[in-house]
Amino acid sequence: MIVMITKNGYEMWLTFNSDKEKIQVPVLPESITVSNGSNNSNIDIAGLGEVVIMQSRPAYKYKFKSYFPKVMSQAVSVSELTDPLVLVERIKKWKEADRPIKFVLTDVGISTYCTIEDFQYSEEGGDVGTIQYSLELKEYREISTRQVTIAEETETATVSTEETRVDNTTSPSTYTVVKGDCLYNIAKSLYGDSSQWHKLYEANKGVIGGNPNRIYPGQVLTVPQ
Repeated sequence: MIVMITKNGYEMWLTFNSDKEKIQVPVLPESITVSNGSNNSNIDIAGLGEVVIMQSRPAYKYKFKSYFPKVMSQAVSVSELTDPLVLVERIKKWKEADRPIKFVLTDVGISTYCTIEDFQYSEEGGDVGTIQYSLELKEYREISTRQVTIAEETETATVSTEETRVDNTTSPSTYTVVKGDCLYNIAKSLYGDSSQWHKLYEANKGVIGGNPNRIYPGQVLTVPQ
């Protein structure tokens, strides 16, 4: 199935760590390919013919292509651009983590946890700084716990399923200051929002001291989520 997308009324988000880290896709893809296939198996039984064994449905897969622009244009659906390389590094970090991301497409009804199965990107001549990319996601579902209760008097069995909640929260990370760093630029790189520098400062006053403008190479900062 192919979902066609128009700009008006739609927003596409990728979020991580209980929505503390977010990317609003700046340029909506023209379409998304959605597939779910089938896990059913066919068995030929003598005298009965073909029998279909029904299985639980496979996970949905979502695949699309777009680009992270370096400069604003009419195709951009966000009010402020984040540097394309920052977005690339963020997705790479999420892919390497052992937690799923959340994939949301408003007004279409897609809001689901996914693993990043494939992420490819490239930079083409004639549009320096803009990153072309393709992304393939796979629906993530927690394993449900099933309990079987047998009533001794009637020898009947009751099966109950306990649903588990997806948790993609990560532990706090750290950042080591390098030459030329300032809290403003570090916040821009980590959060995609330079105004979050004060969050870094509040979490690291014991390391930085009373002046947020004085940080030094080698200092290890705690990165609050």
